[in-house]
Amino acid sequence: MKKKKTKVKKSIKHLFLGILILLIIFNAFIYLKYWPTVTYLYKNATVKVNNCSEDTFKNRANSLNNMNSSYLQSNQIPTYVKNAFVAIEDTNFYKHGGVSIKAIFRAMYSFFANGGEITQGGSTITQQLARNVFLNFDKSYDRKLEEMFIATKLEKKFSKDQILEFYINNINFSNGAYGINPAAKKFFNKDCRQLNLSQLCLLAAIPNNPEYYDPIKHLNNTLQRRNLILEKMKENNYITNEQYNNAINYKIVLDLSKN
Repeated sequence: MKKKKTKVKKSIKHLFLGILILLIIFNAFIYLKYWPTVTYLYKNATVKVNNCSEDTFKNRANSLNNMNSSYLQSNQIPTYVKNAFVAIEDTNFYKHGGVSIKAIFRAMYSFFANGGEITQGGSTITQQLARNVFLNFDKSYDRKLEEMFIATKLEKKFSKDQILEFYINNINFSNGAYGINPAAKKFFNKDCRQLNLSQLCLLAAIPNNPEYYDPIKHLNNTLQRRNLILEKMKENNYITNEQYNNAINYKIVLDLSKN
Protein backbone atom coordinates (compact mmCIF):
# COMPACT_ATOMS: atom_id res chain seq x y z
CA MET A 1 0.00 0.00 0.00
CA LYS A 2 2.81 2.37 0.90
CA LYS A 3 4.53 1.69 -2.45
CA LYS A 4 1.29 2.41 -4.33
CA LYS A 5 0.79 5.66 -2.40
CA THR A 6 4.39 6.67 -3.11
CA LYS A 7 3.90 5.95 -6.83
CA VAL A 8 0.68 7.99 -6.87
CA LYS A 9 2.41 10.92 -5.15
CA LYS A 10 5.29 10.77 -7.62
CA SER A 11 2.86 10.66 -10.55
CA ILE A 12 1.00 13.68 -9.22
CA LYS A 13 4.30 15.55 -8.72
CA HIS A 14 5.37 14.71 -12.27
CA LEU A 15 2.00 15.82 -13.60
CA PHE A 16 2.16 19.18 -11.83
CA LEU A 17 5.78 19.62 -12.89
CA GLY A 18 4.83 18.91 -16.49
CA ILE A 19 1.95 21.41 -16.33
CA LEU A 20 4.26 24.01 -14.79
CA ILE A 21 6.84 23.54 -17.54
CA LEU A 22 4.14 23.84 -20.21
CA LEU A 23 2.84 27.04 -18.62
CA ILE A 24 6.33 28.51 -18.52
CA ILE A 25 6.90 27.63 -22.18
CA PHE A 26 3.49 29.02 -23.16
CA ASN A 27 4.04 32.28 -21.27
CA ALA A 28 7.50 32.66 -22.78
CA PHE A 29 6.02 32.12 -26.25
CA ILE A 30 3.28 34.70 -25.65
CA TYR A 31 5.79 37.17 -24.24
CA LEU A 32 8.25 36.85 -27.13
CA LYS A 33 5.59 36.88 -29.82
CA TYR A 34 3.19 39.56 -28.59
CA TRP A 35 5.04 41.78 -26.12
CA PRO A 36 6.62 44.01 -28.82
CA THR A 37 3.13 44.62 -30.28
CA VAL A 38 1.64 45.31 -26.85
CA THR A 39 4.44 47.76 -26.06
CA TYR A 40 3.98 49.53 -29.40
CA LEU A 41 0.22 49.87 -28.90
CA TYR A 42 0.67 51.13 -25.35
CA LYS A 43 3.12 53.81 -26.50
CA ASN A 44 0.76 54.82 -29.30
CA ALA A 45 -2.11 55.17 -26.83
CA THR A 46 0.05 57.23 -24.47
CA VAL A 47 1.03 59.67 -27.22
CA LYS A 48 -2.55 60.08 -28.45
CA VAL A 49 -3.98 60.81 -25.01
CA ASN A 50 -1.09 63.04 -23.96
CA ASN A 51 -1.60 65.15 -27.08
CA CYS A 52 -5.36 65.54 -26.73
CA SER A 53 -7.34 68.15 -24.82
CA GLU A 54 -10.96 69.26 -24.48
CA ASP A 55 -10.52 71.14 -27.76
CA THR A 56 -9.71 67.86 -29.54
CA PHE A 57 -13.26 66.63 -28.98
CA LYS A 58 -14.93 70.02 -29.54
CA ASN A 59 -13.04 70.63 -32.78
CA ARG A 60 -13.85 67.15 -34.06
CA ALA A 61 -17.57 67.66 -33.40
CA ASN A 62 -17.45 71.02 -35.20
CA SER A 63 -15.60 69.50 -38.15
CA LEU A 64 -18.01 66.56 -38.50
CA ASN A 65 -20.98 68.95 -38.50
CA ASN A 66 -19.48 71.42 -40.99
CA MET A 67 -18.50 73.83 -38.20
CA ASN A 68 -22.08 73.97 -36.90
CA SER A 69 -22.13 71.34 -34.18
CA SER A 70 -24.08 73.13 -31.42
CA TYR A 71 -21.64 71.52 -28.99
CA LEU A 72 -23.06 71.20 -25.48
CA GLN A 73 -21.14 71.37 -22.23
CA SER A 74 -21.90 68.67 -19.68
CA ASN A 75 -24.27 70.88 -17.68
CA GLN A 76 -26.19 71.71 -20.89
CA ILE A 77 -26.88 68.10 -21.86
CA PRO A 78 -30.29 66.89 -20.63
CA THR A 79 -30.00 64.44 -17.74
CA TYR A 80 -32.31 62.05 -19.58
CA VAL A 81 -29.75 61.82 -22.39
CA LYS A 82 -26.88 61.01 -20.05
CA ASN A 83 -28.91 58.43 -18.16
CA ALA A 84 -30.21 56.86 -21.36
CA PHE A 85 -26.71 56.19 -22.68
CA VAL A 86 -25.41 54.91 -19.36
CA ALA A 87 -28.44 52.62 -18.97
CA ILE A 88 -28.21 51.08 -22.44
CA GLU A 89 -24.48 51.20 -23.19
CA ASP A 90 -22.56 51.02 -19.92
CA THR A 91 -24.41 50.57 -16.63
CA ASN A 92 -21.12 50.55 -14.67
CA PHE A 93 -19.82 53.71 -16.32
CA TYR A 94 -19.37 55.59 -13.05
CA LYS A 95 -17.62 52.65 -11.36
CA HIS A 96 -15.01 51.36 -13.81
CA GLY A 97 -11.69 52.90 -14.84
CA GLY A 98 -12.32 52.81 -18.57
CA VAL A 99 -12.54 49.06 -19.08
CA SER A 100 -15.19 46.72 -17.68
CA ILE A 101 -13.90 43.30 -16.65
CA LYS A 102 -17.46 41.90 -16.67
CA ALA A 103 -17.99 43.12 -20.23
CA ILE A 104 -14.69 41.59 -21.32
CA PHE A 105 -15.68 38.21 -19.90
CA ARG A 106 -19.04 38.45 -21.67
CA ALA A 107 -17.24 39.20 -24.92
CA MET A 108 -14.84 36.27 -24.37
CA TYR A 109 -17.73 33.93 -23.69
CA SER A 110 -19.47 35.12 -26.84
CA PHE A 111 -16.23 34.66 -28.80
CA PHE A 112 -15.89 30.99 -27.82
CA ALA A 113 -19.63 30.32 -28.03
CA ASN A 114 -19.69 31.62 -31.61
CA GLY A 115 -16.74 29.64 -32.90
CA GLY A 116 -14.12 32.35 -32.72
CA GLU A 117 -16.23 35.11 -34.24
CA ILE A 118 -16.17 38.51 -32.53
CA THR A 119 -19.87 39.22 -31.93
CA GLN A 120 -19.65 41.40 -28.79
CA GLY A 121 -17.10 44.12 -28.26
CA GLY A 122 -17.40 44.45 -24.51
CA SER A 123 -16.76 48.18 -24.95
CA THR A 124 -17.49 50.76 -22.29
CA ILE A 125 -18.57 54.30 -23.17
CA THR A 126 -14.96 55.39 -22.71
CA GLN A 127 -13.75 52.68 -25.08
CA GLN A 128 -16.36 53.72 -27.63
CA LEU A 129 -15.13 57.31 -27.34
CA ALA A 130 -11.56 56.10 -27.87
CA ARG A 131 -12.59 54.12 -30.95
CA ASN A 132 -14.68 56.93 -32.46
CA VAL A 133 -12.12 59.68 -32.00
CA PHE A 134 -8.70 58.02 -32.18
CA LEU A 135 -9.09 54.68 -33.97
CA ASN A 136 -11.37 52.89 -36.45
CA PHE A 137 -14.06 50.23 -36.43
CA ASP A 138 -11.92 47.27 -37.55
CA LYS A 139 -12.66 44.10 -35.59
CA SER A 140 -9.04 43.27 -34.84
CA TYR A 141 -7.32 42.38 -31.59
CA ASP A 142 -4.66 45.06 -32.05
CA ARG A 143 -7.30 47.76 -32.41
CA LYS A 144 -9.21 46.41 -29.43
CA LEU A 145 -6.14 46.40 -27.20
CA GLU A 146 -5.14 49.93 -28.14
CA GLU A 147 -8.74 51.01 -27.54
CA MET A 148 -8.47 49.65 -23.99
CA PHE A 149 -5.16 51.41 -23.39
CA ILE A 150 -6.56 54.73 -24.62
CA ALA A 151 -9.71 54.32 -22.52
CA THR A 152 -7.82 53.76 -19.27
CA LYS A 153 -5.63 56.79 -19.97
CA LEU A 154 -8.61 58.99 -20.85
CA GLU A 155 -10.16 58.08 -17.48
CA LYS A 156 -7.03 59.31 -15.71
CA LYS A 157 -6.90 62.56 -17.66
CA PHE A 158 -10.58 63.57 -17.72
CA SER A 159 -13.52 63.35 -15.34
CA LYS A 160 -16.52 61.08 -15.94
CA ASP A 161 -18.67 64.11 -16.77
CA GLN A 162 -16.16 65.24 -19.38
CA ILE A 163 -15.90 61.81 -20.97
CA LEU A 164 -19.68 61.51 -21.22
CA GLU A 165 -19.83 65.03 -22.66
CA PHE A 166 -17.21 64.18 -25.31
CA TYR A 167 -19.01 60.96 -26.16
CA ILE A 168 -22.50 62.43 -26.52
CA ASN A 169 -21.21 65.30 -28.67
CA ASN A 170 -19.15 63.12 -31.04
CA ILE A 171 -21.12 59.95 -31.77
CA ASN A 172 -22.87 59.31 -35.06
CA PHE A 173 -26.64 59.81 -35.10
CA SER A 174 -26.92 59.02 -38.85
CA ASN A 175 -27.77 61.30 -41.76
CA GLY A 176 -24.69 63.44 -41.17
CA ALA A 177 -25.61 64.39 -37.61
CA TYR A 178 -22.89 63.95 -34.97
CA GLY A 179 -23.83 64.77 -31.40
CA ILE A 180 -27.16 64.99 -29.63
CA ASN A 181 -28.02 68.58 -30.54
CA PRO A 182 -27.40 68.28 -34.30
CA ALA A 183 -29.47 65.08 -34.15
CA ALA A 184 -32.34 66.86 -32.36
CA LYS A 185 -32.33 69.56 -35.02
CA LYS A 186 -32.06 67.01 -37.84
CA PHE A 187 -34.98 64.81 -36.76
CA PHE A 188 -37.18 67.13 -34.68
CA ASN A 189 -36.12 70.61 -35.83
CA LYS A 190 -35.59 71.60 -32.19
CA ASP A 191 -32.81 72.05 -29.66
CA CYS A 192 -32.46 68.82 -27.66
CA ARG A 193 -33.31 70.71 -24.47
CA GLN A 194 -36.81 71.22 -25.87
CA LEU A 195 -37.45 67.50 -26.39
CA ASN A 196 -39.28 65.14 -24.05
CA LEU A 197 -38.08 61.83 -22.61
CA SER A 198 -39.49 59.70 -25.43
CA GLN A 199 -37.96 61.86 -28.16
CA LEU A 200 -34.56 61.93 -26.44
CA CYS A 201 -34.55 58.15 -26.01
CA LEU A 202 -35.37 57.76 -29.70
CA LEU A 203 -32.26 59.77 -30.49
CA ALA A 204 -30.21 57.76 -27.99
CA ALA A 205 -31.25 54.60 -29.85
CA ILE A 206 -29.51 55.61 -33.10
CA PRO A 207 -25.72 55.46 -32.40
CA ASN A 208 -25.66 51.72 -31.61
CA ASN A 209 -26.11 51.13 -35.35
CA PRO A 210 -26.74 54.38 -37.25
CA GLU A 211 -27.83 52.61 -40.43
CA TYR A 212 -30.16 50.05 -38.84
CA TYR A 213 -31.63 52.58 -36.39
CA ASP A 214 -31.91 55.44 -38.88
CA PRO A 215 -35.32 56.92 -37.92
CA ILE A 216 -35.95 58.23 -41.43
CA LYS A 217 -35.52 54.84 -43.10
CA HIS A 218 -36.27 52.42 -40.25
CA LEU A 219 -38.42 54.17 -37.66
CA ASN A 220 -39.85 50.89 -36.33
CA ASN A 221 -36.33 49.64 -35.56
CA THR A 222 -35.55 52.88 -33.77
CA LEU A 223 -38.76 52.72 -31.76
CA GLN A 224 -38.00 49.17 -30.62
CA ARG A 225 -34.61 50.24 -29.31
CA ARG A 226 -36.14 53.36 -27.76
CA ASN A 227 -38.47 51.05 -25.84
CA LEU A 228 -35.51 48.96 -24.68
CA ILE A 229 -33.71 52.08 -23.48
CA LEU A 230 -36.79 53.16 -21.53
CA GLU A 231 -36.98 49.70 -19.92
CA LYS A 232 -33.31 49.89 -18.92
CA MET A 233 -33.79 53.38 -17.50
CA LYS A 234 -36.72 52.16 -15.43
CA GLU A 235 -34.75 49.10 -14.23
CA ASN A 236 -31.92 51.38 -13.10
CA ASN A 237 -34.32 53.80 -11.37
CA TYR A 238 -33.58 56.70 -13.69
CA ILE A 239 -37.29 57.11 -14.40
CA THR A 240 -40.53 56.20 -12.64
CA ASN A 241 -43.20 53.79 -13.87
CA GLU A 242 -45.39 56.75 -14.77
CA GLN A 243 -42.63 58.40 -16.79
CA TYR A 244 -41.94 55.08 -18.51
CA ASN A 245 -45.60 54.56 -19.45
CA ASN A 246 -46.00 58.10 -20.73
CA ALA A 247 -42.83 57.86 -22.83
CA ILE A 248 -43.56 54.40 -24.23
CA ASN A 249 -47.01 55.53 -25.38
CA TYR A 250 -45.89 58.87 -26.80
CA LYS A 251 -46.38 59.02 -30.57
CA ILE A 252 -43.16 60.00 -32.29
CA VAL A 253 -43.52 62.42 -35.18
CA LEU A 254 -40.36 63.49 -36.98
CA ASP A 255 -39.99 67.04 -38.28
CA LEU A 256 -37.74 67.00 -41.33
CA SER A 257 -38.93 70.31 -42.74
CA LYS A 258 -35.51 71.98 -42.63
CA ASN A 259 -33.51 69.02 -44.02
